[in-house]
Amino acid sequence: MAADEYTDRAYVSRYGAAEFGLQVMRQGVPGDADGPVMVALLHDDDAATEVFSRAADHPGAGKYSVRLTSKETAVPGPYVLVWTYAVGGSDEEWRVWLEVGKAAPEYDVLADPMKGIIEQTWNRFSDLFDYATEGPHLQTYIQSNFGRNRLAQLLRIAVGRLNTMAQPYQTYTIDGDGGASFPVAKWGSLLESALYVECLRHLVRSYVEQPEVQSGSGVSRLDRRDYKDRWEEVLAVEEPVLKQQLDVFKISHMGLGTARVLVSGGAYGRWGNTRLPLSEAARPRWLTRFY
Repeated sequence: MAADEYTDRAYVSRYGAAEFGLQVMRQGVPGDADGPVMVALLHDDDAATEVFSRAADHPGAGKYSVRLTSKETAVPGPYVLVWTYAVGGSDEEWRVWLEVGKAAPEYDVLADPMKGIIEQTWNRFSDLFDYATEGPHLQTYIQSNFGRNRLAQLLRIAVGRLNTMAQPYQTYTIDGDGGASFPVAKWGSLLESALYVECLRHLVRSYVEQPEVQSGSGVSRLDRRDYKDRWEEVLAVEEPVLKQQLDVFKISHMGLGTARVLVSGGAYGRWGNTRLPLSEAARPRWLTRFY
């Protein structure tokens, strides 16, 4: 199987100990295969060299899993995980395509919901034109570190911006260290937008020093300075979307929907007529509705 036929791959960082599972269903409910489920990890190239082949673990009814060791993920590249088993006397096969990429320790320590945010954001870059496998042209340079680990670092910045860009000030974190973990289940779409915008800013910064083309009798270099301008155009489109989402997020944390305060006449209550000094502050207030 040619490696370039499948570019949507499960990501495993170099030396990562990733775990994958298979759920076998029989007549609509979890059920065991006829016998052991075998798992093989192959290099996804023309040679299809085998890295290992062994029986999967069997933690429960119809559940099978395999854990890749750091030795098995030591060489970056495309791989395919092949599950073979039998159900009702019929031979079955299931394949999972993997990418072992650069070592990404800051990505590895994230909880699964945060990794999901990074993967969803990465998908927005995976169909770009200039890089043969996936991602922006920046990856082709040997000094570039644009990958999941860089996105994990930008994710921390994105959460910090969400905390501080507008009132009320918040203390969400990406890992629960020093504050509550960002509520991905409820506001994951906002965090994806924030991380995407941070990635766009990062790409704009990264292309600042791309030189003009130098042509002549020597080696010529392509002029890619306008990449910065084009990324800035994308950034200008995406920032208003983030702003709209951020407004809803911040308003939801302001407690403006506390009915007992609003019905009673606002923050000052409905005290009736009074002749106290500075009594204007005690009069009923008009309410503001947000759309």
